[in-house]
Amino acid sequence: MLRMLRMLRVLHVLAMSRLRLTLTLAALAACDRDGRTAAPPPPTATTAEVPAPTDPAPTDPGSTDPGPSPRPTPAPVDYRGGAGPAYLGVDGAGLFRLDGGIVTKLIEHPYSFHEVAIGPDGVVFASAIGGLWKLGRGAPENLEHNAPQLIQQIAVGPDGVLWATDRTAVHRWDGTWTEEPAATFAGPDPLIEDLAVDRDGRVWVVKASALWRLDGDRWNQLDIGFTGTTEPYFSAIAMHPDGSVYVACIRGTFVFADGTWRRTGLTGRYGSLDELVIGPAGHVAGSGGVGTIAVQSPTGAVRTADVDDGPARAKRGDVLAVDGTGRTWVTTDHGLVIFDRDGGLAQQWLPGTVAGITGKVTAVAVIGDGPTLPTLTAAATGTIVGKVLRAGKPVASADLELCDLPLTMFRRTPCEASTARYRATTAADGTFALPDVPVGSYGFAVKPGAQWVILLGGSCCEALTAGGRYDAGAITLD
Repeated sequence: MLRMLRMLRVLHVLAMSRLRLTLTLAALAACDRDGRTAAPPPPTATTAEVPAPTDPAPTDPGSTDPGPSPRPTPAPVDYRGGAGPAYLGVDGAGLFRLDGGIVTKLIEHPYSFHEVAIGPDGVVFASAIGGLWKLGRGAPENLEHNAPQLIQQIAVGPDGVLWATDRTAVHRWDGTWTEEPAATFAGPDPLIEDLAVDRDGRVWVVKASALWRLDGDRWNQLDIGFTGTTEPYFSAIAMHPDGSVYVACIRGTFVFADGTWRRTGLTGRYGSLDELVIGPAGHVAGSGGVGTIAVQSPTGAVRTADVDDGPARAKRGDVLAVDGTGRTWVTTDHGLVIFDRDGGLAQQWLPGTVAGITGKVTAVAVIGDGPTLPTLTAAATGTIVGKVLRAGKPVASADLELCDLPLTMFRRTPCEASTARYRATTAADGTFALPDVPVGSYGFAVKPGAQWVILLGGSCCEALTAGGRYDAGAITLD
């Protein structure tokens, strides 16, 4: 039963990844010509049926599996430690700095953050739906007005130059923008999955079945034979402080060092890793599937666990950062979870327990050993109200669920796989009320008849305040 549930969650993750670009385009459509963001558009409805489980994407049937390689003794990393701040992108709220246990809002922004990257001089860059910023010693500088649209992944080189991708082309910013067009990376895969810059300043780009590197002023497509397949489904790339390069694909996670590719022991329990992050002391962390977290220590030892194994109260999770002490920062279906270097629970920010953090944390970057963690409070809660309509008329006696992410693939209800869910039934006039909901990011699912309807188009309710009443407006099922 548990394995079946996990498979359904994996299928949902795959389905939602296909929606990500569509939702990004929809959000950007709300931006006006001057780069200002308008209010988020209302969610749209889709009817979800439960399909039969299917197998994950196949590998090339004619390929060979290289198998794990012997692990050499890792070279020591010259890391001296020291506390530093963390920067957090929060859905529906903005960009925050956590320093000395104190949370401070730096940028207000209504949409989700993609990534936060920190340069060698401590300059911070942050990308979001409809926004791109540079934070130096002065006020935040908005780069959106002259930036390419749809910037998602970003990386900063050792020279402080920003590299970014809109998932088709690669863009460089050193005070002005230049572009390497999509034609350079032409091939069967339409989208760039990730990019990174090594300590020699070489830019690496991965597509599902291709690996590119900028050597000098020339982009070279590299041999991917080390994966043992012509379709490796690359998903992430990250740079180690010792100069090595890590890539994740469906065949596992590989490291490039001393001119040779080697397969590592980093892998998910139910497939490949989707995210890779590396800390300044040499910890490598990745997440895959629904909530598998794999962490490789600087000595090379690998620890793998699922978020729902405990000690956190969560079922799904994605790794966002790892700091110099080995703490792993993971966004989950039930707040931000910070694991210590041994996998113990350092802290969990349950929804509403950190002042100012009113939505889902979607991006984190940490300097050095990271900050002192904040003091948690009792969850701030309020009431969410609204109305369900069809063809402009109220829908009575409809079941309604609220949770972090209603699934489009489920057995009984869309919120069954969430750690916390809230339920209501609409009144004769179509209205509903959900009391005692912690401040956070949520989505709706409605069952007006035999089928559940999932509301897509972005998260809701981050404007809920402690003791307050948030009106979600009309949920239309047309």
